[in-house]
Amino acid sequence: MRTNLRPGERKILETRTHWVTVIEPFLLLFLAVIVCLILFFFIRKTSGFMTVVRWIGGIFLAITFFYFLYREWYRRRDIWAVTNLRVIDEKGIFSLFSKESPLEKINNLSYYQSLLGRILRYGDVEIQTAAEDGATIYKKVTNPRLLKDTIARCRDEYSREVMQMGKAAAPDAPDKKPA
Repeated sequence: MRTNLRPGERKILETRTHWVTVIEPFLLLFLAVIVCLILFFFIRKTSGFMTVVRWIGGIFLAITFFYFLYREWYRRRDIWAVTNLRVIDEKGIFSLFSKESPLEKINNLSYYQSLLGRILRYGDVEIQTAAEDGATIYKKVTNPRLLKDTIARCRDEYSREVMQMGKAAAPDAPDKKPA
């Protein structure tokens, strides 16, 4: 996590985008490997046309390899962290996007998992805040129920702490004597 924590803040949970987000780039890479194996090892023609086709296959393999690496690197940098004060959403490789939702501003939490998501343990988490933006949806989160439950627990603990501090700071009402 690249966002600095505030004094007295501690990280409770950190989660990422699920690995299913890199299935498409992986399948493209797998297809490129198969095509290159066929072009370089099973087709024996050495004409000028086949040389060009092999070069194109090699370029396709290189592009899909770097595309897969980029998507995996991006997946590892797409982070959601829950602290005792806020929820942090970070993403980006070369640039950084960071969004914070203070726990006291979070109104509603929900999550959705499809059947495949339940089997593979991924889903979407929706956080509704008091901000102008309204709802924020985190897509394809690893273990969305844990993220939702952790946010709810931290929000409730934060509310209790604020109420206890408010009671401790409020002066006692002076005793009134009947007249």
